[in-house]
Amino acid sequence: MTDSVELSKQTYFTILLDEQLRALEPALEHDGFKVVMPPAGLDDEGLKRMARGWAILTRNTQDFVYDAARLDYDLIGIEDIKFLDSKPDRTNETVRKISGAVRRSRIGTLRGNFLLKVRDNGSYRLQQLV
Repeated sequence: MTDSVELSKQTYFTILLDEQLRALEPALEHDGFKVVMPPAGLDDEGLKRMARGWAILTRNTQDFVYDAARLDYDLIGIEDIKFLDSKPDRTNETVRKISGAVRRSRIGTLRGNFLLKVRDNGSYRLQQLV
């Protein structure tokens, strides 16, 4: 029962996908996240402005970390995940690692702006951005 309650809370956590991660959209939505796809060709500055109040999922956190606190968004970095699974459902291993880290870190309930770095083994590191 606890797991289903936790999964339903993820629906309130909105993830904006960096352009090269579009293949993760169906599996993230299937896992209960609200996923926003930026318009094709949107530059990093436009993506940052669009992400206000949300989290950007990216493999390039260094491009976004500097403005996160000022523009009010969180970052989920998956640079350390070696294989990006493209399965469109909950069996997607990449999404399982991301989902587990988001749920265990409770990033969606914390005040402030954070960088959640998800490792290849599913562990994570949470860092507050100031």
